This record gives sequence, structure tokens and C-alpha cells, in this order.
Amino acid sequence: MRSLLPVPDAALDPSSGEPRAGSYRGGLPRVDLTALHGSTLRRIARRKRWLYVSIVSGDLYLAIAVVRLGYIANAFVFAFDKRSLRMAVDHSALGPTFACEVGDTASEGCVAMFRLGRKTSILVRRAHASTAYSVEVRVPELEIHARLESATAPPAITAIARVHDGGDDASHASRLVNTTEKRSLLDVRGHAIVRGERLELDGALAGYDYTHGLLARRTTWRWAWLLGRAKSGERVAMNLVEGFVGEAECALWIDGELFPLAEGRFEFDAARPLEPWRVRTADGGVDLRFVPGGMHSDDTNLGVVASRFVQPAGLFSGTIRAEGRAPLELDGVLGVTEDQEVLW
Repeated sequence: MRSLLPVPDAALDPSSGEPRAGSYRGGLPRVDLTALHGSTLRRIARRKRWLYVSIVSGDLYLAIAVVRLGYIANAFVFAFDKRSLRMAVDHSALGPTFACEVGDTASEGCVAMFRLGRKTSILVRRAHASTAYSVEVRVPELEIHARLESATAPPAITAIARVHDGGDDASHASRLVNTTEKRSLLDVRGHAIVRGERLELDGALAGYDYTHGLLARRTTWRWAWLLGRAKSGERVAMNLVEGFVGEAECALWIDGELFPLAEGRFEFDAARPLEPWRVRTADGGVDLRFVPGGMHSDDTNLGVVASRFVQPAGLFSGTIRAEGRAPLELDGVLGVTEDQEVLW
């Protein structure tokens, strides 16, 4: 099992400009990739930033995503109901870059914003000198007003990695890099209004994925994310990926502890993503069955830009083993999987 290193003070080495590739315990420093941008056109084409926030409260899974590309922006919000195994709300929006902002940090000063007309307003912000994130969302049939407290949460996992060139010119491929910070088990206070019903979020759990990189034109990955409690009562969360950054960002949180995991392995029918998935790690430490219910998806083909993206929401059951701990049994823990292939 790999060890997590202390977080460096910068994602790029200031003397060489090279990425400080590794897997780290703690949050990303403020991300500045200027030394690798190259031309303005390349920066617009390759620089991608997003923030994904999830909140689990009882039978409710809430997802909030803001994605800023160099030339377009999009956002989605959904509410998944464990009782019915259906999406209660699923809202997406596509807009110009001036409708969106995703900052260069996930810690103090973090901001992710998307506003488009009267139907879509999303703001996630952490003020300077604050340990809490405010979440304000208004979309058709769903509002979220919440405060996510990081002071009591376990450490984040940070990964800095070169990414595959995906067919880019060799002179540019060496300048492709991704940085990401994942954190989970943040305490929540607030409420949501789902299709007119007010639901209290006090005592809920939250997590986030902040990603900022210069990415290949063709990028693919599979991802699993869960939040909840083990059968024995421990608070548990997991981030698992196959492809893209790989093992460097794979992690498990149990109460106040962070554990690195091996890279994910996903077995599913890509033509039928609402059929059960098997989610494991390369070393067998994670062995889970995922039963999807509802699904957020996007299938866009604009020629130059194309996306095939599915994110089923559902329930995880099975066994997770962390080094130095007894195995954890999961039974119906809320979360999502994802199959993504994008040309951007």
C-alpha cells in the first residue's frame, strides 16, 4: 500500500516548472499552471476546472457540479431518492464561460458559480479565514441552502499527475497535467426544498471533488463515490477511479482517518448502465456491488466537442478493507458511479 506524502507548497516546481507528481495527504495549494499554458489558444482548449459537491442526508443524495472549460461552461444538479430508487430532480444547464466561475483553490477562497437566466443559480463559496463552505442552489423544483464544515472532517487526498496525451502533439503532451483534491465526511447544516417538500440537512455528510488541469483532447475515466455509514456504524466515504489520474487519487475515509486505496476496477454493461455494477480495487481490498436507480447523463456531439457521460446514482453493498482495520461491511450506502468519455 502506498504512503501519502505531505502536500507540497506548489503544484509545479518553481525552478523547473515541472509538476510535483504524487499522492498527498491534505489539500491542494492554490493552483497556478501558467508555466505550462503555452499559447492563449492552447490554454483555452486545454484548461479545465470543476467542483463537484455531494450531500447525503437520510434517503437523499444531492449532487451539485460546476464545470468551466476554456470555451464553454456547464452545470448540473440532481436529487436522488433512496426510497424510490429514482431521481426526484435532475437539472442541467449549458452556457457561456462568463456565466461560470471556478477558482484556483478548494480551500479558503474557494468559489464555484454558475448563473444562467432565472432558472439556474449555483454558488459554492468558502470565504477567506473560514473553515465552512456555503452552498446556495436554486434550480427548477430544487433549492439547497447548506453550510459544510471542514474543521471536523478528516484530511483531503490530493493528487498531482501527468496525464496521457490522448493523441496530442508530442511537444504539447509533456505539458499536460491534472491536479485534484477530494475531501469527504464534512458535517452539514441547512435544508433542501425538493419538489416543494422541505427536508432538513442538519447531521448530513458532504464531500467534494475539485479538479484543475491542462487535459488531453480525449479523456476517459470510470469513477465511484460513496458517502454514508458502515453496518457497524462508522462514517465512511470512498473515492475510486480507473484511468485518468488512477491510483493517486483513490482513497477511503473512515470517521477521522484517511486511507489510500489501489486503483479501481469496474465491471458493468456500458450499453445498460442501470444494470448492477461490480466495483473493486486492483488488490481486492474493495469488493462492492452497486445497484443503480436513477441516472444523470449527457450525450453531446458537436463535432469538435463530444461527450458521452453517465452518472448513475444508487446503492453500494459489500466489503472494504483498509490497512490496519477490520473489514467494513456496507449495505445500501448511497453514492454514484460514472463512465466518462469526452472529446474536448
